Amino acid sequence: MKEREIKEMQRLIDEGVRRAQYRLWQRAGAAHQSLVVCRGGKIVEMVPEPEQYAADCNDGDPLARRKR
Repeated sequence: MKEREIKEMQRLIDEGVRRAQYRLWQRAGAAHQSLVVCRGGKIVEMVPEPEQYAADCNDGDPLARRKR
């Protein structure tokens, strides 16, 4: 594979991961549940606010923004 193809494939993978995280964040907010994730070697519980996930857009990592 060429370097350009590798970068494009990595970009698509990263975009898919961000979308999956966002959908998980939406579902947890709608169901009034918390998420438990590992960030920087630490276990963190995050509680999405129903109003917050509705206002968020797809860019960025919602799990990284919302730490308890």
